[in-house]
Order: sequence, then structure tokens, then C-alpha cells
Amino acid sequence: MMNSCCNCDCHKNVFRLNKVSSCPICLSSSVQPSVPNNFTTGAIWRNPATDKIVVTLLNKTDAPQTVTVSVVDWQNCAQAEMQKDAFLCGESQPSLFNGTPTPLTFTIPAKKLLIVHATPQNTWLPNDPCYEVLVKHPGDPVFPSDPVIFNTWGINIDGVPQEGNTVLHQQFHRTFFT
Repeated sequence: MMNSCCNCDCHKNVFRLNKVSSCPICLSSSVQPSVPNNFTTGAIWRNPATDKIVVTLLNKTDAPQTVTVSVVDWQNCAQAEMQKDAFLCGESQPSLFNGTPTPLTFTIPAKKLLIVHATPQNTWLPNDPCYEVLVKHPGDPVFPSDPVIFNTWGINIDGVPQEGNTVLHQQFHRTFFT
């Protein structure tokens, strides 16, 4: 017996979400599934020595790309947005956001690197020191590309990356969030 998912006659229009599904989704001419261009690290248990969370976002295209970065402190389940500073690599200016405790939206110029520093609140509290990094960037909603490469890690007061707090671009998970 054939799987009901595969009973369609549109195999030339086969689409696989994240190229993992073993069951093709047949596309109609009016409705196409969208693949989110939103990414999450999931909850990360913060190393006790982590002083700052760094997120780097590299626009590898020849066009400006708008990104939104959210760093959420899950300590005590509060889900509070961390204060952030952002620096455009190669620019001799102070932080672009000066400790903004809201999601940061910024248009990265072509071939430029944006560096975000987020500061955890109450780093001295031992209870549930979890955080999450969320990144939203543009791209093709059906066949996603990665115009922006992003990575994150926690660093100590001396700038040394802390064990367990590094998430590289391909380790982020696609998700739906607003």
C-alpha cells in the first residue's frame, strides 16, 4: 500500500522541508509551503564564567541585508531580552545601540560584519542560567539560502570563549517566531 502522502502526481514539483523529510510535499500553483528564515540556538545553559554573549553576523552578499537579533535571558523563566551593544566591523564608532534591551534590527551593508555583545542580567544568580539566541534574516521563503552567516559564543571577562556556549551557523535550528 502506498503512503497517502505520495499519492499525488506532481513529482516534478517535489519540495522537501530542510531536505530531511522522506515524504515529498506536492505543491499546487497557488499555495507553496514556506521555510522559515528564523533561527534559534535553543536554550543554552550558560557557563558560570560567561560574561558576555557574542553574536557575529557576516553579510556575504553584494547587497545590504536586514537582520533581527534577539538574545533572551531565560534565567528563572523570565524570558527577558538582554541588553545589547552592536559594532559594525571596520567602523570607528561607539556601539550602534548602547545597551538596547529589545530585539536589535539592523541593515548590514554588503560584505560587512556586525558584532553584537549581549550582557546577561544577574550573572551571579545560580538559578537556571539559560539563554537563547534568535536570528531572523531575509532569504527565499521556499528555497532558503544563507545570505548572512551567524555564530555565537559566550566569552569570559578576558574574552576567552567558554565551553558549551558556542553555537556555529549550521547548528542553529530553523523555527517560526515573530
